[in-house]
Amino acid sequence: MKIKLLLFLFSFSCLFLAAQQPTFKAQSDALKIVEDSYVDVKFILSNSEGSGFKPPSFKNFEVVGGPNRSNSMTIVNGVVKQTQSFGYALRPKTKGKLTIGSASIRTKSGFLKTKPFVIEVVKGNPSKNKTVNTFFIETNLSDSIAYVGQQLILEYKLYTTEEVRSINFMNESDYDGFFKQGINSNRESVKREIINGVEYATKIVKRIALYPQQTGTYELEPVTIRLGIADKNNRSRGFFFSNQLKEKRVQAEGKTIIVANNPPTNGNSFSGAIGKYTMNAQASKRSLTTDDAIVVNMSIQGNGDSKTVSAPIWQTSDSLEIYDPNIIEDETFQNGSRYIHKKTFEYLIVPKFPGVYKITPEFTYLDTDKDQYVTLKKMLPPFNVLKGSQSTTVIDDDKSLDIRPISKNIYLSKQSNKIHGTPLYWSFLTLLLASIGGIFYYNNHLTKSGQKDPDLIRKNRALALAQQRLESSKALMSSNNTSQFYEELSVAVKKFISDKYGIPALHINKSEILNQLEVQNLTGSNHESFAFILGESEKALYAPSLATNMDEIYSQTVELFTNLEG
Repeated sequence: MKIKLLLFLFSFSCLFLAAQQPTFKAQSDALKIVEDSYVDVKFILSNSEGSGFKPPSFKNFEVVGGPNRSNSMTIVNGVVKQTQSFGYALRPKTKGKLTIGSASIRTKSGFLKTKPFVIEVVKGNPSKNKTVNTFFIETNLSDSIAYVGQQLILEYKLYTTEEVRSINFMNESDYDGFFKQGINSNRESVKREIINGVEYATKIVKRIALYPQQTGTYELEPVTIRLGIADKNNRSRGFFFSNQLKEKRVQAEGKTIIVANNPPTNGNSFSGAIGKYTMNAQASKRSLTTDDAIVVNMSIQGNGDSKTVSAPIWQTSDSLEIYDPNIIEDETFQNGSRYIHKKTFEYLIVPKFPGVYKITPEFTYLDTDKDQYVTLKKMLPPFNVLKGSQSTTVIDDDKSLDIRPISKNIYLSKQSNKIHGTPLYWSFLTLLLASIGGIFYYNNHLTKSGQKDPDLIRKNRALALAQQRLESSKALMSSNNTSQFYEELSVAVKKFISDKYGIPALHINKSEILNQLEVQNLTGSNHESFAFILGESEKALYAPSLATNMDEIYSQTVELFTNLEG
């Protein structure tokens, strides 16, 4: 045990040190430029303080700006990240593939160097008389053929040789047949690209995640965008002498999307996940009894539509009872240029017989890059099941019952009635009947005159009906008979659902009951209460050690019936 603990601490320390290891790298805003242009280069040191910075020689470039030094510090989830950067603006002296050598810096860990990299310098647009498009918008779509549940990325990318100060979308497609979710692209820096010998500054001005909801062919309409471009020839006479803006309009082309049917699958573990996914699973214990249950959590993470992904069905031994899984985690977050969602399913598994069992959870998704189904498996460690204390008593009808008299000698004697028939007896009976009649008369008078609250009347009647339905369950609770209490409670709840909603609840499973309740517009807290009560009843029947307190579940059921009947 001590060795395992030491290994764990050593591994954790290694991971922590690796995460905090200083790094020194070079980056540029372009890897290909025209000969009359320039390139911005930065050398960035992270997770350490540095001194004695030495830049490359820049022998093929003219330094037109820099070094520009900056320091920053960020704290995320308690982790401090410190960066130090050195920036230069360089103009190439010649055409071709020019190498920028290594920069070096001294840290507490020793000297660090950046990797050399190449900047390609090409000839600019040779024709001065040729009309050059100074700005345009490009529409990019990650896939033109998709499936329901797949995430598509729609981008509007600006190319410009002028200074664009403002961007406004004048119209937008309705995105019929899709669920739309905007992706923040404000932090992306401006990049440069060369097209037909012309160097453009480029930036993603809008990025949207689209999730197809049904099959068919859909048209994304062209979009008109208004650009505010700085007018260098017309300066305002304000205090800051800022440039006025020229308004220009540009149109981005529309796109066609075909949403096709999923390829056929023979597997049972496919549950609607489409895109790229990972899966992990873990069990709560390695040893238990037949009175207990084991919980297995499966976590999946991917870039598909979370709403189309349900819990996969596992194929296991008939000796294991698997209950409908619960979703204990469901979150979606932006990761770079797309959304990622994570779901965790909780499976409750009850063994019927002692033995050693193995479970291999499976998760199948449709890989949109390969256009085929991929099955992920995680073999869990075997778990040992011992015989529990719960036993079932079986009555053999073939055995005769020995019925013996309680007593051989029975003596009957007549007792004298000292009260019956006397004047006192008749006086008391007359007073009792008169009192009961008076109570009924007064109660009816209050009800008809409106002096009694109608809501209180309905609530009292509903409470009486609820208690009547659960009369048998209450008797079993009083005798502390847990298993029969939950069995009777489950039957009472299902009969209530059958009577009130016309659902054959006694003949279908919990998932079907809850689905049909949703169809009849029963949602919210009442739907959750039904799910909780039915789930706890099933759990208690097969795993008594996990059962909820009987008083608590009984009170919740009475309250639920009262609310729905009142």
